[in-house]
Amino acid sequence: MPKEKIINFRIDAQLKKQAKKLAETDGRSLSNWLTRLIEREIAQAGKKG
Repeated sequence: MPKEKIINFRIDAQLKKQAKKLAETDGRSLSNWLTRLIEREIAQAGKKG
């Protein structure tokens, strides 16, 4: 998927630290991990209705 847009948002420092740790555990960058998380949520929402 090509990089097209940038989304800036504020996040609690501790939450970011925890998310980054999960991303690294999964072998991904935080940006890629968040993108996949959003994609999964969109797919789940599509299944619900």
